Amino acid sequence: MDEHDNKKSFGEYIRRKRQEAGLTQGELAGRLFVTESAVSKWERGLSYPDVSMVVPICGALGITEHEFFTACDDDQAHVQARQAAVWRGVMRNTRRFFAVSYAIAVVVCFICDLAVFHALDWFWIVLTGCGLAFCFTNLPALVGRSRLTVCLGAATGCLFLLLLACWWYAGGWWIIGGLAITAASLALPWGWWAVWRFYGRHVLPLCAAVLTVWVFGLLAVIWAFAGGDWLVPVAFPLALAGCGFFWAGFAAVYWLPTGPWGKAGAVALLVSFATPVFNGLCDLLLEDTGGPRFLDYFSVADMLARRAAGDLSWVNSLIFQIMLVISAAVAAVGVAAEIRRRKR
Repeated sequence: MDEHDNKKSFGEYIRRKRQEAGLTQGELAGRLFVTESAVSKWERGLSYPDVSMVVPICGALGITEHEFFTACDDDQAHVQARQAAVWRGVMRNTRRFFAVSYAIAVVVCFICDLAVFHALDWFWIVLTGCGLAFCFTNLPALVGRSRLTVCLGAATGCLFLLLLACWWYAGGWWIIGGLAITAASLALPWGWWAVWRFYGRHVLPLCAAVLTVWVFGLLAVIWAFAGGDWLVPVAFPLALAGCGFFWAGFAAVYWLPTGPWGKAGAVALLVSFATPVFNGLCDLLLEDTGGPRFLDYFSVADMLARRAAGDLSWVNSLIFQIMLVISAAVAAVGVAAEIRRRKR
């Protein structure tokens, strides 16, 4: 297509979009602060608009810059825009529904509490509970800057107020342990927030480290109020084993110098060994449950003997062996793919 045909096609497109917008040449010229003859020349294919007119023309005709330069409608973009508008409408109506529901619940409970008990007792539980839910359903749409910080802070405050409202209604010394365990639980999201806010590099390893420290800290806080001799001899070894598997899988995905098949094979091997390791650890720390020992998981004869005896633990051995075969196959594919990649 030569230059003349391009101008003619562009002019026909501008004229069609102007007519669809319900504008005359004079009205379009007035909006663009140009002469009517200039618009006429565009539509007859005699000239192109100046590049500085692209944005005003697109705004006046309701087209995108891509449509302006290609002189054809971008149907896919319009479909996506309509879908986005529908989604925004759905989300807006959903937030309105939640807001109205919270308001109705608060008003009804306020009236009922005063009418029945002649005081505001359990009403505060409903109020703070609705406030906590509001922080997750409506507040993110109302906050512009620092959305995560504001929503997390508001949710934290509402959660503590909810605990205090429950204590005000029920009484008891449980509030001390409840506040401490809640604070320890909230240390995880706030720790992740601190990593995301103040550290631009190595965010994922730092978040994994925060998670590891948080697990042991939460167990210690729970033990401080629950008591017992389960923390060091039982809970910490199990948590240490779990964190070991977690870090091994994280290291395979994050640092292993291989392709996706190799990473998937390494993670699958770790997952397959989780059942025998944790079952064996529980047998060692607690008591012999009668299940298969670590090496028994590799024995088909032991699995068949347990099945014949009606011992359902044979299912664990079967799952382990199937997972082991699948993970070994995936790992083999990963190794082959890595060798082929390095040869290239």
